[in-house]
Amino acid sequence: MKKVVLTVVLALLCNFLASAQFGKIKLDKAVDAAAKGVKSFTLSDAEIKGYADEYMQWSDAHNPVCKTTDKDKGMKEVADRLAKIVSVVPANLTKELNLNILSYYVIDVNAFACANGDIRVFAALMDLMTDDQILAVIGHEIGHIVNKDSKDAFATALRVSALKDAAGAVGGNTVQKLNDAQLSDLAESLANAQYSQKQENAADAYGYEFLKKCGKDPNNMASSLGVLLKLQEEAGTPENSKFNKLFSSHPDLKKRIETLNKMN
Repeated sequence: MKKVVLTVVLALLCNFLASAQFGKIKLDKAVDAAAKGVKSFTLSDAEIKGYADEYMQWSDAHNPVCKTTDKDKGMKEVADRLAKIVSVVPANLTKELNLNILSYYVIDVNAFACANGDIRVFAALMDLMTDDQILAVIGHEIGHIVNKDSKDAFATALRVSALKDAAGAVGGNTVQKLNDAQLSDLAESLANAQYSQKQENAADAYGYEFLKKCGKDPNNMASSLGVLLKLQEEAGTPENSKFNKLFSSHPDLKKRIETLNKMN
């Protein structure tokens, strides 16, 4: 299946953000210094959601979103498949977390979750996995939302990107619109963020239980990571691989698979 190449900074996003998308954020020293400079600013849940909504509108506008009404055959097929996969997600969970699960028609192998409940699965990742493995990835990303990892990651990225050049743009219990440059900076900050091993393991465990709630074999959580591990091994060392961003944002796949296998 031919994919459209991601053309904006968001191509580096995640983290499966997060990613297969799939807290504490590991940031380089320069970004960490910027974060300390604006740590006095606090963000309410409503503010974070407001900025996350704005960010995802920007993200969707800069990426080809697959829709079931698409005239493009490839994009429609991806959208139809994803709709079928997510049809088993419990309705109460979708409502509670305001889940909005869509696919980007891009060649990047990844997925990510945002603080407002938006989840994006990249079409190239879907090409590599079965329906149940994709559902496992989605469960993993939902885990990051439930565990507040996505919220913490977004809040930190928002502070160090939008605030480092315009400290007054955020805060004061009023959501002010970010300009295009700030949104681009936000994407870059999110691209530099990584979930910790502990956070990834917790999201894996959530995905495992999520699959059972959906009536699926929970072992698909481990097998989905196995797909990424095989890709990593075939690509060579992460430092020399075009997938280095994917692998660096998904700590120690082997250990994560071993941990999941112990849950059987």
